[in-house]
Amino acid sequence: MRCLRLALLWPLAASPAEAQTLSGQWCGWGVQTGPGDYRSEWSANLSLDGATGHMEYPSLQCGGTLTFERREGNVHVYRERITYGRDGCLDNGLVGVEPVGASMRWQWTGSGARATALLHAPCPRQSPNAGNASGRTTVATGAD
Repeated sequence: MRCLRLALLWPLAASPAEAQTLSGQWCGWGVQTGPGDYRSEWSANLSLDGATGHMEYPSLQCGGTLTFERREGNVHVYRERITYGRDGCLDNGLVGVEPVGASMRWQWTGSGARATALLHAPCPRQSPNAGNASGRTTVATGAD
């Protein structure tokens, strides 16, 4: 009976974060709409390692941590906490990511704003003299 009791309790012990398995790095450009009539475009780098991750917005000079909250079908939902450059990014949003082949469909919501992106892997490495007048980052795609 003891073995049966342990077998019945085991599924209850697994948290949603432990069941979550996305890992990798994806990069690209996102578009934010809101709050109000505000609209912007910026670079985005997503790094996931299971239940945790990091989000960086190089062109906005801000970023932070991601913590897995739940799964909604194929979409993995994370809470984003901005840890640097807080003046350039909205904090405490929800990030939803959904694998699409080697890419990641990405969406951010919070503070009356919504942002979307299709991020791709592998991420290109940044050129030492990156940047130009348009605000987009120049990247080198060769091997390290």
